Amino acid sequence: MRFNFRQGSCTRNRLVDCRHVARIDRSEDGDMALTHHTLATVADIASICLENAPVGQRASAVMDRLNEEIPFEAASIASYDMGRQRHFTVAASEYPGEVSSYLNQGFTVDDPAFLAMRFRRSRPLRWCDIPNYADNFSAREVFQPSGFYEGVTTCLFTRDGRYTGSLHLSTTFPVPLSDAAVDCLIAVQPLIATLTDGLRANDGDSWELLVDGSEEAAFLTDEGSVSDVEGTARGEHLHEDGALYQQMRIAVSLGGPRSLYWVSPDGHTMRMSVTPVAAGSLVTLRHEKAPRNLTARELEVLTYLARGLSNAEIGRELHASHRTVATHVERILDKLDCHSRVAAAGIATAEGIVLPLR
Repeated sequence: MRFNFRQGSCTRNRLVDCRHVARIDRSEDGDMALTHHTLATVADIASICLENAPVGQRASAVMDRLNEEIPFEAASIASYDMGRQRHFTVAASEYPGEVSSYLNQGFTVDDPAFLAMRFRRSRPLRWCDIPNYADNFSAREVFQPSGFYEGVTTCLFTRDGRYTGSLHLSTTFPVPLSDAAVDCLIAVQPLIATLTDGLRANDGDSWELLVDGSEEAAFLTDEGSVSDVEGTARGEHLHEDGALYQQMRIAVSLGGPRSLYWVSPDGHTMRMSVTPVAAGSLVTLRHEKAPRNLTARELEVLTYLARGLSNAEIGRELHASHRTVATHVERILDKLDCHSRVAAAGIATAEGIVLPLR
């Protein structure tokens, strides 16, 4: 089914809220112009989103602040779990359980209007923006039997265009929310998107900086499943059957940001970084020379040395003679400016060259 969304205001039983008309003006060509009062609302919501509080608590506060400006009886903010490819509720108010479940499952999977809005990056849509939406399955079988006769959904996108979740508002009266209310939602949409962003770094680094310059990137859930990161390439190494999967899992289990240097099968030295984010871990892989002027072969020897292998065991792993391995170990100790294998392992771990022994 294809929807032709109506442009401009909804005329069917339109609710005119003088508060919003006074606060948001439109230019002659229909562009949104926010008044000082609405900008204050946006600033309040931005402040809430930045508070040092659990995300559910902040999301509830955002809904309360929105309700001071927009008349609605029920609300929900949902986050999109990229690893599991599903939505889950971050905060909700006054929706019956069956409606909340439907919003996260059937609505976001099967509702044609929602899918068109998400993948076309449409502005927030009210029922009145969609021809005959009251006859749609969602309205007819779910919302209306639960007492909701109008509403609006906003798909949440970050400034770099990633979809992170959705905001749903519903009313018990069959009167559309005003255009001013929709404009307010447009203004706060990227702010609320930060609350539902599963790739938001725990240490505050921006997602763009974390993936900038990477050859490969992937999202790793706490349960160990790997999925693509929108707008980046996963490549051949960062997947569940890849050479680095076990190292990825170990890095996550250690907690905090972690890194290691690795020699790919084609002989290139690469740096794998694992960064905790809101919903799991972001893993990136970059071509990068090993520190301390270590060669690719020395890096391989150091990796095994840090795991506690003897020269003979390292030789078997690398198909090298005992004498060759001993020479590499001597050079590694010299480059790390230390005198023992234990000290070398400690320095390599501390500098993020290899992972700690588990």
